[in-house]
Amino acid sequence: MSTTRAESAPSRRQEIIATALELLAEEGYAGASLRKLAARLGIAQPSLYHYFRTKEELVEQVLATYAGQMFFSLDPSRLPKRLEEVPRFIVGTALRVYERPSHASFVRVAISVSRTHERFGTLMRRAFVDQATWGIQQIMRPFVEAGELSSGEALDLVRLLLNAIGLRLIEDQVMFAAHEPGPDFDRFVEFVVQVGETWVEARRARGPSPAD
Repeated sequence: MSTTRAESAPSRRQEIIATALELLAEEGYAGASLRKLAARLGIAQPSLYHYFRTKEELVEQVLATYAGQMFFSLDPSRLPKRLEEVPRFIVGTALRVYERPSHASFVRVAISVSRTHERFGTLMRRAFVDQATWGIQQIMRPFVEAGELSSGEALDLVRLLLNAIGLRLIEDQVMFAAHEPGPDFDRFVEFVVQVGETWVEARRARGPSPAD
């Protein structure tokens, strides 16, 4: 196989996945047919079968691709060194995820298809719950091992921060027409950070954490 052909196949596959995400976000699972996808791509529908055998397989690849990108926003070099740095780090990470233009569309698709088919729901639970929980545990492990808080407290703190910011971002960018965030958004972000920092300060005042 020539170098050109070897490089063009992944590029074409990525183009199909990106276009499929746009179509799914606009028309939902039921309305996003392979015929419409082929028309957007300017190719014959049978050409899609070189990359995906079924619509379900295509959607699964879309979800897996963008779920993977979601975790790329975590910069290991920025991991918090002190417990009091955690709230701003977690909130900042959530905001960076949404800096990807495709992320709002991915969340819209993930929410809509998770109830459509059991395999999609399982895939999204693995990403948003299982894999996310594992990531939280790795970030918070030094503080748990140092006895600054329990593993349960670590999970609850990070989930509180992520869910607060995540829901606000869903309101602004996923559920309704996208718009430029106003001053109230910045105020809310800072409020969430301060709530987290206040909890950490209060937790420190209680002393070492007992094991779960």
